[in-house]
Amino acid sequence: MSYINIPYVVENNRIGKDLVKKELMQLDLSESARAETLAAIYSIRPRGVEISEPTQAMGLKTLLMRLGIPYRQTDVSEYS
Repeated sequence: MSYINIPYVVENNRIGKDLVKKELMQLDLSESARAETLAAIYSIRPRGVEISEPTQAMGLKTLLMRLGIPYRQTDVSEYS
């Protein structure tokens, strides 16, 4: 199990929510992981997304990198 920690940066608001939703739907993630990721990207409060499968984590990291969204992968959540 790993966490993808997504800090809030103002630049995240410049990325269209529709684009992010569309890209997240193409990943093999649970609905809750998709919702948590979307909330983490646009919420002022930094959040983490819990991912159980390494392939899912890799897919999410690739998407975040492609969209220019900062992230950090850790074994435990950095945010309470």
